[in-house]
Amino acid sequence: MNRKPFTPQPGTGYWNQGGGTFDCLSVLDDGRAVMRNRASGWTLTAHGVGIYDDGSIDWDYSTDGRFEEKQGQQDAAEIMAVLTAAVDTWGKAAQVDMAIEEMAELQKELLNERRGRNNHIAEEMADVRIMLQQMEIIFQNGGDVERIFREKVARLDQRLHDRKGAAL
Repeated sequence: MNRKPFTPQPGTGYWNQGGGTFDCLSVLDDGRAVMRNRASGWTLTAHGVGIYDDGSIDWDYSTDGRFEEKQGQQDAAEIMAVLTAAVDTWGKAAQVDMAIEEMAELQKELLNERRGRNNHIAEEMADVRIMLQQMEIIFQNGGDVERIFREKVARLDQRLHDRKGAAL
């Protein structure tokens, strides 16, 4: 695929070759572009932006990477669109494998915490959460999952009540 030098237009979103949609926030005088990942809020200065025949872009390298809050960041519809795009892009088998891998990584981090080692539990929990939502998309069972979740919480509440003599 051919790549040509490109200056993104502020206010326009572009699909990145590495994945994700990036909005161009501004273009600096020297041609560098300030870009923000639509899903995560990761903002960077892109150097050497190029565009491919399919309209996707990439850049030679980036600097000044940081997370920035944006108004309405990651509302439910945006999250669902990103997760659905991931399933559509990589397919059921790859995403099921990735879910298994992410759950194993969470197990490892939980063991690290138990052993008093440095850990990345929150990061791995977020990865598992992303993959569980993709599993709901793949298996089209989000309603069932929610119903069963609520039933199990009610059962847990009953067990607590039975054990302590008072429900929460």
